[in-house]
Amino acid sequence: MKTRRFCLPLLLLLGCTAALWPLRHQFTAESIAARSPKQAVLAAGLLLLLYGVKSLSIGIPLSALEAAGGLLFSFPAAVAVNLTGVAIAQVLPWFLGHRGRGGLAAVTARYPQLAALIPTGDSRPGRTVFLLRLGGASPGDLVSLYLGATGVSLGPYLTGGLLGSFPRVVSATLLGSALWHIGGRRFWLSVGTDAALTALSLCLWKFWRGRPA
Repeated sequence: MKTRRFCLPLLLLLGCTAALWPLRHQFTAESIAARSPKQAVLAAGLLLLLYGVKSLSIGIPLSALEAAGGLLFSFPAAVAVNLTGVAIAQVLPWFLGHRGRGGLAAVTARYPQLAALIPTGDSRPGRTVFLLRLGGASPGDLVSLYLGATGVSLGPYLTGGLLGSFPRVVSATLLGSALWHIGGRRFWLSVGTDAALTALSLCLWKFWRGRPA
């Protein structure tokens, strides 16, 4: 029964992904922007709803929603809406994982070899989440589900997650639909930015790991 508590959130995530997979080509920045209401408040509400849907499906790219925000709103408003959406996309799967925490403990008790994969005793969980988000750990929804199940509390989880996600949100909001125009200067700029952020997260991880506790 406890094992089922852990498996159900994972099955929900996979089921939503399977249901939305045939529609994945509809979730482009241009398509979302074209179908959004003209009123800014309604457009923001629709985009946040899509962030919620994305949080339960691996098949929808987060960058498409962030780019759509850049097409729909002025830059400061787009960043604010996108950060709110990212918070929603990070919290919902965390909550599902948190509810199944007891089930994860049962699974690791039954299969002790899995215990090595569970980060126990992390004195700075917010820093770990920050590095995962800054590095672009993917698929992010499964990462969120896993972190919730391992007992990372919401405060450090969300703070670290939003701080780590902020540079990528700004980049995707600025570049917009250029993210998918392969070969253009802005496309390669986005690729270079993502690579630099991933490298930065690895350098920070090695630096912090080498420091005494």
